[in-house]
Amino acid sequence: MNIRYIVVDSHKNMSIKRREALIDFFHEVKGVSAEDAGKQVEFCDWYENDYAVKWFEVLAVCGGEVAGYLRCFRNPDDVVQWYIGDVHVRSRYQRQGIATKMYRKVFSELDRFEAAENVISAVRKDNTRSIGLHTKMGFVDTKELCVFADFYVDENETKYKKQLYKRLPIPEKISADKLMEMFLPLWFEYKKISADAGTKEKAKAQRELRKVIKCGKDGEYDIYTIWCGNRLAGFKYLSTVIGEADIPTDI
Repeated sequence: MNIRYIVVDSHKNMSIKRREALIDFFHEVKGVSAEDAGKQVEFCDWYENDYAVKWFEVLAVCGGEVAGYLRCFRNPDDVVQWYIGDVHVRSRYQRQGIATKMYRKVFSELDRFEAAENVISAVRKDNTRSIGLHTKMGFVDTKELCVFADFYVDENETKYKKQLYKRLPIPEKISADKLMEMFLPLWFEYKKISADAGTKEKAKAQRELRKVIKCGKDGEYDIYTIWCGNRLAGFKYLSTVIGEADIPTDI
């Protein structure tokens, strides 16, 4: 089965043919009339236009049919946060990993937005399949109500949140002193948790870090910076990740 994953960067850019396919999709997956399904599509026009937020949709398409759909948009009040909502897959296409691939497409797309730090989703507390999907994709249940802009908050839903980390190489021209300045607070915290990091050990920790940086710049170690949006969240050398506890070890 040949399924393509298409990103539509604005609902206004969706072709008439694609809109008609989406109406048919909503008609089936939401169990509403064709008229109400059309209103669902029109809602996207209204919301994107009224809130003037950055918006994109991911469609899983098989032939001319929409097999899966989700939309993702930026919080109009907070540029670091994005929201995934209205995730659906037609019943005959389920259990083929389509939702997983749509989510991965979202993460890939969000890499283009430097300020993006996290993405959230509202998940019903009794929806075991959705809970399983979000857990597999690295989301964490915050146990909080999913408040996003001025959306309606359903008390039966909880906010699942995923931090967005990206690994970047260290620029060749950056000095060792600058790296020390960037990495030292993270290194001290790491030493505090993993070993001895009392006052007497600070000089030792600095010497250790300087050696790591030197070896990294000499090419002896693989060393990378890890960013969450525009914020330095950590760094990685060899297989060791230093920084925030949420950073995946395989980044």
